[in-house]
Order: sequence, then structure tokens, then C-alpha cells
Amino acid sequence: MKINHNIPALRTLYQLNRNNTLLDKTMQRLSSGLRINSAADDAAGLAIAQKMDTQIRGLKQANRNAMDGISLIQTAEGALNEVHSMLQRIRELAIQSSNGTLAAEDRQAINNEVEELIKEIQRISDNIEFNEIKLLNGEIDRTAFSSNNEIADIVSMSDTVTPGKYTFTVTTAAKQNYLEGGAASFETDGTIGVTGKININGEQVEILETDTGMEVFGKIRDLCDTVGIELYTGGSFGDGKSLTFVMKEPGYEGKDIVIDGDTALLSQLGLTAGTFNQGVDIEIGPVLADAFPSNTTYEASGNRVEFRSTDNFKMIITGGVTKLNIDPSTGGVTEDTTTLTGDITINVLETGPLDLQIGANEGQFMQVRIQNLSPSALGLDDMSLSTTTAAQEAITIVDNAIEQISSVRSKLGAYQNRLEHTVANLEVASENMTASLSRIQDADMAEEMAEYTQKSILVQAGTSMLAQANQRPQQILQLLQG
Repeated sequence: MKINHNIPALRTLYQLNRNNTLLDKTMQRLSSGLRINSAADDAAGLAIAQKMDTQIRGLKQANRNAMDGISLIQTAEGALNEVHSMLQRIRELAIQSSNGTLAAEDRQAINNEVEELIKEIQRISDNIEFNEIKLLNGEIDRTAFSSNNEIADIVSMSDTVTPGKYTFTVTTAAKQNYLEGGAASFETDGTIGVTGKININGEQVEILETDTGMEVFGKIRDLCDTVGIELYTGGSFGDGKSLTFVMKEPGYEGKDIVIDGDTALLSQLGLTAGTFNQGVDIEIGPVLADAFPSNTTYEASGNRVEFRSTDNFKMIITGGVTKLNIDPSTGGVTEDTTTLTGDITINVLETGPLDLQIGANEGQFMQVRIQNLSPSALGLDDMSLSTTTAAQEAITIVDNAIEQISSVRSKLGAYQNRLEHTVANLEVASENMTASLSRIQDADMAEEMAEYTQKSILVQAGTSMLAQANQRPQQILQLLQG
């Protein structure tokens, strides 16, 4: 029997400390609910659990991203629903304006409504946004730049236009149609001296022989306003004898100027009956780059050019124009000498589309693209219903615009349906991965409670035995006391 080293007490203390450590770990698991609370608990399990947690958090955020994307698409689609309604109304008005029972002022009233509707379509295109992101003005389409936007500039593209450089040659700039009349003849008292009717593009006005040069100009100006033609004069209104009339289309559509009426009156006005069109459509030379599909063709109307191919490729540009100058003193017409022709490159970049991050890892996104849907892109900017002829043309223009809006809405619907499936898939993936993480990281509470009970009893027993071991050296005192 020894008193310097109490070996039984040391052994009991070792077991007690060991059981206390195990009891502490069990209590930590019970209090946290986790099987792995530090890397020492399960190094490999911790590494796997951290990767799984990364994926789960990423999937949950991707789910929220996809739902934000659905909200954005619904915002755009809701705005286009109103654009659709306005286009249907414009078409209805075009059919109404085509009816011969209407007077010129009736058509002007109709045209006023159409102009306001087109302004609202422009406002929607400019202002509809989601979280300050413009949705319908082409900003979330592929970005395109022209090498010289005075010669040609991009208006809109189809989904099948891939990033690249599209190069072509503008050989002829567009030119406005105009009619330059001869000198008008007036009587010595300044009146026209002839009574008759003049018809311009289907609308007519009566000129009285007693009308002065100012009155004749006013009547023809109002008539030109009705049919969407700009009227200029050269000369002086003093006695009316030096007046010349110049008529010009306001845009670059190649619109005919059709004049008819009483021969004597036309002669007095310095005009001739007939159909006049000195305008020139923009002309495109050879395509110089490989980016265009091999079967690409183009169609020009004024300064607007549309490239097409059989695989639904479409690119619309506006080309440079030859501007007309009208001398106010003589009414003479001259053309600007600026040459707006040459090689043009439209550089289409992939930086425009809106990327929705719909996955937990790099590169897991989908692109949302909404092309420019302004009145210009839809071909509505120069539309008029002021005459039956213009109203008939407007029906086709609006039909094309409705088809284009329908196509975009269909695409938005496809985006939304895809994102709804994406949300469902992300929810399932997150649920399954969370279950896997739980199997690795979470504590089995029943098992841990059983372990806690066992370790608690061992600790209590160890404490009792340590007390007994510490009492054994006292037996030596009995020997020493004899």
C-alpha cells in the first residue's frame, strides 16, 4: 500500500475525464441539433456538408431570381397587352377612315385619335421599366452599333440575329418625293380668274375665280395637310403673279403625289395632272461579310431597309437620306451634295440581353431578349388616316405591327412558362439536397439522448469511485497507529 501515488484514483480520474468529454459532445449535439459542430467531429463530413450548404443557398437564391424574372416578364407582357389593344383600335379606325361616306374633317378627327394612340405606344416603349430597367425600348435586346449612323443605323433585329459584324454597301441614299410646279398665273387684280376643283391624293378643294393668291395658297395648303404632304411656295403674295407651288412628302416613304382636277385651273396654278414620284429608295450593294445568312435578301421602302432570310433572320435599318432645300424666294428645289453612301458595318454584340441567374453555379443563366417596340420599329411613325388611300395602307401597316407584337408576346409567354418550370425544379432540387445535408449534418436526437443517458450514468459512477479511491490511503493511518 502506497501513499505517494494513488494509482486507482488516477485510473478513475482518467475514465471520469474521458466520459465527461464524451458527455460534453453529446450535450453539444443535443443543444445544437447537429452531429457535426466542428471539423474534429467529422472532417470529410464537414467538407461535404459545406459544399451542399453552398448549393442549397445558391438554389434558393436562384429560385428567387427566377421569380423576379417572371415578374419582369409579366410587367412587359402587361404593357404589350395595352399596345395590342391600341393597335386593334388603330386598325378599326383605319377601316372606318377608308369609308367614302366620311368628309375630310371626319378623317382628320380620326387621324387625331390615331396620333394620340401612337404617342402612347411611344410612351410605353420609352417608359415601361422593372427596377429601373427599360423593357420595350430595345435596351435588353442585343446591342448593335453602326460604323456610321448617318449612312445607316439599326432599328430592330429578330432573335435569329447572332452576334457578329454585318457589313454591306449603301450605293444610293434615299430621297424624298417632291413636285416642283411652274409659275402660277393670276389676273391683274391678283385673283386666280378660274373656278374649278383640284384633287391631291384623293382629296379635293374648290378654287373660286375670285380667290387671291393668299386664299389659293391657304386652300391648297389645307388640302395638302389633309393628305400628309408639305406645301411650299416661292415668290410673293403681293399680286400673286410670281407664285410657284412645291409639294413634298414629309418622310422618306416614296409616297406618290397624285394630282387631278380641272385642266384650266391646273394650268393657272402651274401644275399638271398625273402621278409624280421623284423619290428614291435606299439601295444596297453587295453584302461584304459572312455574318449574313447566305440566302439573305433585302427590301427597301424610302430610307427603311429590311434584311430577311428563310430561317427567320430579320434586321431592320434606316439609311441616310438626301435632304431637299427649297428656295423661299423662287420655290426652286436643290439637293444637298452630302454623299451618304459607302460601306457600313453593323456590329452586333451579346451585351444587350438580360441574363437571369437561374442556377447555383457559374454560367447557369438564361437570356431574356425583348426587341425595340417603338412606333418607329413597328413602322407606325409616318402613318396617317387622313385619306382613304392612306387608310388602306395603314391597315397593312397595323396588321404587320400586330403580328410583330403577337410574336413578342408569344416569346414572353414561352419565357414565363420556362421560368415557372425552373422554379418548380429548383424547389425540388433544394428539397432533395437539404435532405441529403440533413443526413450528413443533423444529429439523431434519439440516439444522442440514449448516449447522453449512458455517459451521464458513467460520469456519476466515476465520480463516486473517485471518492472511494481517494479514501483508500486513509487505511494506511490505521497501520501506522498500530
